[in-house]
Amino acid sequence: MTSAQVIDRVTIHAHSTRRWAGAPYVVVGLLAALLAALAARSVTLPINSDLGLVQTLPPAYWVGMVVLNGAFVLALGSGAHHRTSQWAMATLLCALVVTMYGAASFASSTTRGEVAWRHVGIAESLVSSGQVTAQADAYFSWPGFFALIGTFSRASGIRALDLTPWAPVLNGLLWLAALALVVRALTPDKRRLWLTLWVFCLGNWIDQDYLSPQAFGFFLYLVVVALLLTVLSAQAGAPTSWRPAALVVWWRARTPQEPDRRLRVGVLLLVLLLCLVMVASHQLSPFMLLVAVAALVVLGRSWAPGLPVLLGLMLAIWLAYPASSYLIGHPPLRDTGLGAAASASVIGRLGGTPGHEQVVHVRIVVTVVIWLLAALGARLLWKRRSLDLRAVALALTPFVLFPAQSYGGEILLRVALFSLPFMAYLASEALLGSRRRLRPVRLIAIGVVCALLAVGSITARFGNARFDMFTQSEVQATQKLYAITPPDAILISGAHPTPWRYRDYLQHRALTVGDLCGPRLSGVDCSNAVVGAARRNTEGGLVMLSRASKSSLVLQGLMSSQAFDDFEVALARRVGVELVYQNADARIYRIEPTRV
Repeated sequence: MTSAQVIDRVTIHAHSTRRWAGAPYVVVGLLAALLAALAARSVTLPINSDLGLVQTLPPAYWVGMVVLNGAFVLALGSGAHHRTSQWAMATLLCALVVTMYGAASFASSTTRGEVAWRHVGIAESLVSSGQVTAQADAYFSWPGFFALIGTFSRASGIRALDLTPWAPVLNGLLWLAALALVVRALTPDKRRLWLTLWVFCLGNWIDQDYLSPQAFGFFLYLVVVALLLTVLSAQAGAPTSWRPAALVVWWRARTPQEPDRRLRVGVLLLVLLLCLVMVASHQLSPFMLLVAVAALVVLGRSWAPGLPVLLGLMLAIWLAYPASSYLIGHPPLRDTGLGAAASASVIGRLGGTPGHEQVVHVRIVVTVVIWLLAALGARLLWKRRSLDLRAVALALTPFVLFPAQSYGGEILLRVALFSLPFMAYLASEALLGSRRRLRPVRLIAIGVVCALLAVGSITARFGNARFDMFTQSEVQATQKLYAITPPDAILISGAHPTPWRYRDYLQHRALTVGDLCGPRLSGVDCSNAVVGAARRNTEGGLVMLSRASKSSLVLQGLMSSQAFDDFEVALARRVGVELVYQNADARIYRIEPTRV
């Protein structure tokens, strides 16, 4: 054997060894994920803890999560992040998404969260009616996502409701695929790439990845940002002066990163199409993209300076025409200002039972920890003069929209979500440090931080499990509700957490006891309000009171348990009110209309 053949054989063996360097960590990680999944399957409903799923999951689940995080950290420090063994890191990442985001789905095959059921009903009504009823509610003024889901369901024969239990896992994987493209455009360091994706998963407790237009919009947002940072990116040196004339010269001197002009034009057309789909699908996501694109253009890092103008024009046209029917009764600038947004997003959520308040505090702590790590990472990069302003701008631009609209008390949640990818990127720098080789002490520190974030994120994500995880009895009661409800009758639920509105969305007006009564009415007064609303309807109405709806009102401090019981007793005693169905977790009352 010649020396050249020996060298080739050694080289092949080295590459093969490196390719499989992460195999032991993958085996350990998958066994830990399997342990966690089996432990989650042992959970029985209903959840009776104010802390949600965290107090119900058995210890084996938490052991599995800690071991899975440890396997990832060891793989990160061992060199398993090398390009020849990226399959190992990707496998561990997928295992994390499945075991974290799918914990509730392992525990129950029933769709979690009332909004997911409602979205199925909207998609079904759009496809079956073949028209958009813009006056119905906000969803029909932004119907793009629902039309897509409804069309897919009808064409494939797969019920949209069958997609909902595992939608968080599917959306989580889609988000990570798009985010990987974003991070690769920011850094060639594979350690930074994988740790950013891992921290993003751990920090994503915000629970917006169910079957929803916002999940779809966030995916499109990441795809567009990835294209802006690659094919449509521009290179710009440092400005020679901060005077306006010098800045104009600097901005005009930028050069395209992609030399192929036809490719740039083609990708720009694709971006415009994605922007149009986003504008037609969700109210907030296009504005998040608008401020992000504008920031990249101002920094001279985008070769599409007209994109903010075109996107702004799309938004203006959509608001002026397709969404105008809804906006007439819902002014977009209502509840604006920093105080209103802070009150609705933070102060308004700090209430309810002690357990619920603890969950809210955990949500705040997880978010703040990642923000602090991001600030530390940005400071370290600044000291080394390697801070990428694109990452900083994309992390901060979502906060511009915070005082613009309270968004039903959810604006801070959406700000945190859209800033999270880049906060995680900066936080990964703080965790990794500047050394090429990770020392044992730093690996231990990273492992501890990741494990604590995992526990906090699962607590935060599933903190409402007491009322957003429905039992089979509650689902059966809803099915009975639709079976006995006459056309055009009004439907009244105890509270929004109810597995309803997945069918006949436009046929029935839907209200809740919370909407009709408010938090201050007594049981008798509340029953008067509910009965009055049903009797004014020509077909009367049906009231469904369930375990989940009661838990929701009590947990969030909107109504005491005694007040809810007093209301039901008063309702049952009213003339013209009849109990027509009941099971272990729900009762249905029929209210006859007023006869003239």
